Amino acid sequence: MKEYIFKMNAGELILKPQKDLKKLYIELSSRCNLDCPMCFKNTFTDPEGFMSKGTFDKIIKDLKEFPEVDHIIFGGIGECTMNPHFLDMVRKVKNEGYMITITSNGYMLSDLLIMQLIDLKVDELVVSVETGDVGHPSFKYVEKLLEKFSKYKEQRNTGKPALSIETVLTKKNYMDFGNIVKSLLPYGIRKVVISNLLPVYEHFLGLELYSEDSKEKDVELRKLISNAVTAKVSAVIPNFKLKTERHCNFIEKNATVIRWDGEVVPCYRFLHDGIEYVYGQKKEIKAYSFGNIEKNTLSEIWTSKDYTWFRYKVKNSLFPSCTDCDLKDGCQFVETTQQDCWGNEPSCADCLWWRNIIMCP
Repeated sequence: MKEYIFKMNAGELILKPQKDLKKLYIELSSRCNLDCPMCFKNTFTDPEGFMSKGTFDKIIKDLKEFPEVDHIIFGGIGECTMNPHFLDMVRKVKNEGYMITITSNGYMLSDLLIMQLIDLKVDELVVSVETGDVGHPSFKYVEKLLEKFSKYKEQRNTGKPALSIETVLTKKNYMDFGNIVKSLLPYGIRKVVISNLLPVYEHFLGLELYSEDSKEKDVELRKLISNAVTAKVSAVIPNFKLKTERHCNFIEKNATVIRWDGEVVPCYRFLHDGIEYVYGQKKEIKAYSFGNIEKNTLSEIWTSKDYTWFRYKVKNSLFPSCTDCDLKDGCQFVETTQQDCWGNEPSCADCLWWRNIIMCP
């Protein structure tokens, strides 16, 4: 068993990494068929592409070293259904016995593909839906799509896939949330994943619902959401104010992300080079990988010294808190994710996913 020793002020810390990966996100495509104004993808500067069948097969092979993995999510920032091998990849995951969740905007799902996904017993489909002019373009399209799924599932006498939606709330559209849920309930949605807007352009500043200290707004929005959902629907609800507690769902759930080109990345935030605005502060995001699946096994990467130490630091919040630091306005460290004032590389110090303000399926 590997053992890593880290020098600490009070002595030594010994970490013994385990093959305890439980959840895997795979980005089949960094390309997308839509061009939503609010999307992180609009500021990405690294190359786009589709995951090759060879890379995908290598991932599935490497997963055999992780007995606790039971859930694979086809996600990332692009549209997974654009990958030319999409259906074969779904089939391979199901043949290997894993639970699979597909996240999609839904626009590539033809009637034939819908029936194929149902016949393959896909476990969950999460479809993006918004109202307004900054998100996905047509709520009515999604309504018709879920109606088709509901009809074909009934014809085949199956409950799979479970139908879920994810939506981004802004000051412009949050009052529509109740009508979205009410309209989609007849088609059997079971879960709603709600996230906040993370501005990628300066002109989106001011549309955010969250603030640093508004407890009243947080309570108001949570009440609005809870009134809209019913006992039949579960809701993943973000924070609408900055809270002290930090909780990274990728780390807590022993998850990792594999980018379309095989890079093993700790979370969605570090998938690509891009720009975001954190409480009005422009932030340059630098992609960060702990290794490539084509050069090393997933086991070697997961149990490496650097990745083991990174997960320990995030789990134990060994990062400064830039979001509520009195010195942030004059600090150069807040301009990029490359390093923070405690010497962490990369830095999660002002990550809004870590604060549960931005959410993922």
